[in-house]
Amino acid sequence: MIIRNYSIAILASLLMSACSQVPQRSVNHRVSSPTHQSQPSQHSQQKRVPTPRQRSQRAQIPQSSPVASQNPLRNHMVNIARSTIGTRYKWGGNNPQQGFDCSGLMSYVHKNALGIKIPRTAAKQRDQSRTISYAQLQPGDMLFFKTGRKTNHVGVYIGDRKFIHAPSGGKRVKVASMDISYWHKRFVKFGTFVR
Repeated sequence: MIIRNYSIAILASLLMSACSQVPQRSVNHRVSSPTHQSQPSQHSQQKRVPTPRQRSQRAQIPQSSPVASQNPLRNHMVNIARSTIGTRYKWGGNNPQQGFDCSGLMSYVHKNALGIKIPRTAAKQRDQSRTISYAQLQPGDMLFFKTGRKTNHVGVYIGDRKFIHAPSGGKRVKVASMDISYWHKRFVKFGTFVR
């Protein structure tokens, strides 16, 4: 009886030690290759302002662009711009009741969010705004486009590579993406009146 209990104890001890050891090959540690690690750092360290063609190939906002909520004034600008979505287009319009054209929308956002008066036309807003680089772009800044030989267009950047603008042709204030090829081809500059 003692021998039987002793042999059962030895057998149980062997089984427990066998179950507690994990074979080396069953643990799979994956190490990323150096090429995968170097790619994000190349994008995050890129300082040059990309051309519209380069921007269409890269779908990332630079790390230096903060989210709107980190700056209360810029956040307020974005909220005011968002509140106008759906307002009808009206050439020369500069309020929600009348409607907006693109530069009227920019004037409305700046006046109501910052209490500042900016030039009325898109061309003057482009010429008198401070030019900034793509890496400096933040919510509340402006994107300028040349949509025709004598026609200028402007929108307010809201983050995530999107902007709010008042498109002409019977449309309404809406959100658009910087990644649309139409806007890439017509892009002129990033500008701001925010200090």
